[in-house]
Amino acid sequence: MVFALTLLSIYTAAYNLAERQFLSRLSVGQNVFLNEIANAKSQLDLNVETVSKDWALRSAIGQGEDSESIRTILFNFGNRIDADVALVLDKKFMLISQYGGQDGEVAQALGHELSDDQKQRAWITMMGEQPYLVSAEPIRAPGVIGWLIMGKKLNLSLLERIKGLISLDINLSVVSSDQALVPLSTAQNDHMLNTAIKNVSLRLPDENRPIEFQTLDTHETVLLPFMLFEDNRRQFIVVLQDSIQAWLQTLRVFMLELLPFFALGLLLAVIGSYYIARSITRPVGRLLDAAKQVASGKYSEKIEVSEKSELGELALEFGNMQYAVMDREQKIKDQAEEIRQTNNAKFQIEIVQKEQQLAKSANEAKHRFLANVSHEIRTPLNSIIGYTQVLDDPDASVEDKHKATSAINSSGQYLLNIINDVLDLSKIEAGKIHLQNIDTCMVSLLNEVKTYMSRFANEKNLAFNSQLHYPLPRFFNTDPTRLKQILLNLCNNAIKFTDVGKVELQVYLDRYKRRFIFVVSDTGVGMSEEQQLRLFTAFSQGSSAINRKYGGTGLGLYISKQLIEIMGGHIKVTSQEGQGSQFAVYLPWSEANNTEMLTNPEQAREIALQHHHNELIVPTLTGHILCVDDNQDNLQLVAYLLKKTGVSISLANSGEHALRLAKQHRFDLILMDMQMPDMDGLETTRSLISSGVTCPIIMLTANVDSESIKQVERAGAAAHFGKPIKTAQFYTTVSEFLSQVSEVSADQQPRENSHEFERLIQQYKASFDDKIKDIQAAQKQQDWQRLQQLMHKLKGSAGSYGFENISELAKQAEDLIEHKQKDAVVLHLKTLIAQMIQISRD
Repeated sequence: MVFALTLLSIYTAAYNLAERQFLSRLSVGQNVFLNEIANAKSQLDLNVETVSKDWALRSAIGQGEDSESIRTILFNFGNRIDADVALVLDKKFMLISQYGGQDGEVAQALGHELSDDQKQRAWITMMGEQPYLVSAEPIRAPGVIGWLIMGKKLNLSLLERIKGLISLDINLSVVSSDQALVPLSTAQNDHMLNTAIKNVSLRLPDENRPIEFQTLDTHETVLLPFMLFEDNRRQFIVVLQDSIQAWLQTLRVFMLELLPFFALGLLLAVIGSYYIARSITRPVGRLLDAAKQVASGKYSEKIEVSEKSELGELALEFGNMQYAVMDREQKIKDQAEEIRQTNNAKFQIEIVQKEQQLAKSANEAKHRFLANVSHEIRTPLNSIIGYTQVLDDPDASVEDKHKATSAINSSGQYLLNIINDVLDLSKIEAGKIHLQNIDTCMVSLLNEVKTYMSRFANEKNLAFNSQLHYPLPRFFNTDPTRLKQILLNLCNNAIKFTDVGKVELQVYLDRYKRRFIFVVSDTGVGMSEEQQLRLFTAFSQGSSAINRKYGGTGLGLYISKQLIEIMGGHIKVTSQEGQGSQFAVYLPWSEANNTEMLTNPEQAREIALQHHHNELIVPTLTGHILCVDDNQDNLQLVAYLLKKTGVSISLANSGEHALRLAKQHRFDLILMDMQMPDMDGLETTRSLISSGVTCPIIMLTANVDSESIKQVERAGAAAHFGKPIKTAQFYTTVSEFLSQVSEVSADQQPRENSHEFERLIQQYKASFDDKIKDIQAAQKQQDWQRLQQLMHKLKGSAGSYGFENISELAKQAEDLIEHKQKDAVVLHLKTLIAQMIQISRD
């Protein structure tokens, strides 16, 4: 590489030297040409000056001799000085006589190029296509009586003579009006080269720039243009011409002379490098082999390096190092063995102690959790069992029974929350939490949270406020059930740990980062930094004293944090002991189909008022509706709700029954249950459509997952409505498919409607005994499929009649059966049956 770089640098230097020599040659050629022309011009000027002083010429002009006499004098002088053209002008620059050329052409070319204050004007000019070297002198006698102008042709003989001096071809180019003409050239150039010479003449470099030549690779030719003379009409350009081969000849000769020496030097360098490298690599290789032996634990190998140099000394020192390392390693082994034997006993003792400590900690955590959950479950159960005895007491007053019923309901709800927390925890840890994506009204969701939590806050004489920070989207896409669960959990915790002051829920929209910020703050007991560190750990509370005072399983915040992270957000807590706490939930903003934004509180109040009115208004409709459901309780409830609208109703308890009625009557709308024995709702819907039924079909089902909704759409149903039935939404959905006559407020309905609904509720509660028997029979026979069907029906019907806790317990039992958690199902069914017994006796 070094030699290659050296050769490259030498070549570059030689190239630059050859280029400088070539430039110098061109520059010398330019100077020689200009000197030769200047000499010719000086000689012509001297001759013209001599002629202009001749007495005969002055006399002829001064005495007014005729032009022919003057022409004879000019001819004689012209022959003597070898002039090709001569003119005599009077002092007003009018032509008197002329020798050579034609009168008009010469007069026009030269006669008007003189002025009063200059002796010489035209140096070189064109007469026709012939260039002339011209000189002018005034004729004095003694004053100026006229002008004498004489010129010589610039011909090839002059250019050839100069070419012999500079050894360069010469081209004379005349440029006028952006056109170039080459009248004289010492070279026999082809058309392409002549065109290049003309182009070079048109692009003459600036006089202030250094000498600059142009290369024509196609002809291996170099052109050097420079200005010879210019007047108002034209430019006279000289283009020197040479071959590139002459330029490169010096470079080739230099490189040819250099290459043998370079090759010899390279050969000697390679041979010398080989022997030098070998003298180094051989002992280094032996050192490397010895190092490998030492690395593998063999210290007895000797190194044989005979070189008397630094490498020899290195080999000697390496041998000494081998013996030192071997001795030190043996000592280390002896010491390590002593340490190992000493530490082995200590290590075994530490392992046993750590295992005992871990077992003790796990056992304590297990006992704390079991004791905590046992206490939290037993407390409401004791209340339920105790107040059940009050209901059985015939001597108990109506007021006592009312208090007992209220306490049983409150304890059952509390027990349901504990069970929900444990079930949610198991789902989270099993990775079986599935989120729904539903367009949700922000105002409605927060109003539900506020309505639910205000009651608990009022019981402790606390203020519960919710505040929206605008702008906020009216709708956003989320899982409303899980978001409401998170907010209720945080608000419930804030109320639980606050005795005086207020609890506040605030909502912000961070449009830059596209996220919501839900902030729950309180003026409660607050937390220390240590308590905050274990705040979001399962089964953990701030301290045992908090657990004894406030109760709870310690699962709420852990579940909330897990749900928030599943939804793609995170939670932050800020707290100070005695000052209160603040929980901030950050959730991503996913836009709904409706992108309307709320900008002031008036819009939120209108939405809340509209939602309230929607719940109270019952439409008056016309049409004939077929209701299909194998659950008699659901049929009765749907019939009751539809009867209030004024429509005609037909009932069918199976898919086959629905097909028979559809052949006999024309219906305006069909409400279809999805899960029925023999022929389910999907199959019934497809059969109705194939038989020619054209009216819309709404699928009523407790299956609200996305896959079930897709199955409903594929079957051909017009809409999907989830159970349990929410009255306001039910009326809204039905109104979309039937003609609406007028709207009547629910408060204006006849009182018998209210009595009718109470009668339906009592009938439904009376059916609990049969339902309990069916559940117990299926459980005893371990008929899990039948048990799942019973839970599915109970989930839809109980919620529709207002027994939300029964519906929720049935839903959870159905999920447990689906996941085959049989032990959990048994415990869950006990709670469900206890709740159903309590309601049936109320």
